Amino acid sequence: MKCVEMKGKNSRNIEEIIKEYRIELLHGAELMHKLILDFIKNKLNKKELDGVIKSEKKCDHLKDEYIQVLFQNKRALPFLVEDRYKIITLVDQVLGKVEYLARFIKIYPFDLYKDISEDFKKMCDICQQMITGLLETLELIETNFTAAYDKTFEIEAIRRPARKMKFELLGNIYKKKDEPTRIHLTSDLINNLYNIIGLIEDIADYLRGLIIKYPTR
Repeated sequence: MKCVEMKGKNSRNIEEIIKEYRIELLHGAELMHKLILDFIKNKLNKKELDGVIKSEKKCDHLKDEYIQVLFQNKRALPFLVEDRYKIITLVDQVLGKVEYLARFIKIYPFDLYKDISEDFKKMCDICQQMITGLLETLELIETNFTAAYDKTFEIEAIRRPARKMKFELLGNIYKKKDEPTRIHLTSDLINNLYNIIGLIEDIADYLRGLIIKYPTR
């Protein structure tokens, strides 16, 4: 599936914009993954989290450029313009939630409980795998509906163990005899991470619906 080239005054090819957007989103997500691993090991330099925030801002500008070019021509075959608009706005929320998590960790005043660090790391790994899978799906959906359709189910399968981990982690934390603030903020930390995972699955479901909506490629 080839996205129609849309040009306007001082505008770039829409394919160039979305390629740069995906690269930057992956960069921000990979940086966040690395920094969370440092956080788990109590080796985090919180100033490095600013890199995730900068990446989110750059993606936000690219998203705005994409939308502007998208609506200049009013064509986005074989999708409707409205569908492409919804895709970019949904995907943009992923890095937005990653950036929110980065800001949250910047102010999180505790070390992570050692007895939850292993499962928390597994959730982080799942989150990164799902982001990578989502970006692969977005690329495949332009040329191969069948492969993209299958990829959405892979994303769903990756997500399943994360839901169980989330509740096991929360159950562990709520049983602790510790100061309420630490328990509350740690539960927020886990929920913020899982919110990214849940959003990615929702986007995968939406993309699957689009594939069903349009003729098979």
